[in-house]
Amino acid sequence: MVDFYDQKKIILVTFGIILLISAIFIPAAVFYPAKVVTITQEAEVVGTSFWSLVLGSAGIVLLAAALFIAALIEQPLKSWLLSGAVAVMGLVSIAFSLGDYYYMTHDGFTYNPPLSFNSSTYTWEEFEKVEERLQKENGTSSIESVAYYFRDGHMVEFSSGRIFEMHNSLARRVEAAGGEFNRIQAP
Repeated sequence: MVDFYDQKKIILVTFGIILLISAIFIPAAVFYPAKVVTITQEAEVVGTSFWSLVLGSAGIVLLAAALFIAALIEQPLKSWLLSGAVAVMGLVSIAFSLGDYYYMTHDGFTYNPPLSFNSSTYTWEEFEKVEERLQKENGTSSIESVAYYFRDGHMVEFSSGRIFEMHNSLARRVEAAGGEFNRIQAP
């Protein structure tokens, strides 16, 4: 019985180490493509925030920690309760990572922010204005961030990500639907 128990610990620690190592690349290599595949086929570009990758990695690290806790704490009830609680937190973190996305279709823009399971879809007519904030560095202007203002009072701002690939097309569609486009140069 002792040999079996030691083997169980070795297996748990081994899988924990594998999860720790995979926490580096799984969010970008698996979670992002999973979003692209499961989101509507009409999506022209699918993006996600930096926080999605962080939350995905944290979730995998928490799952690895749950395995380590199960292997290292000698009291079975205590170890399984604690590892179960840590595993649940890891799964919630992964769920938030998978739920963080934005995409543009022919009809509008859909955004599901970090730490939320509720997405909002806006038609082009629901955009009030688009602001492109530029920064000047070494004599060259580049986009620092983009902000989208909606007629319902909501605002979404992005400072990185695939949004910059879809931004020009998005801004043209907003203008065509009667919204404003403003370019703001930083001093």
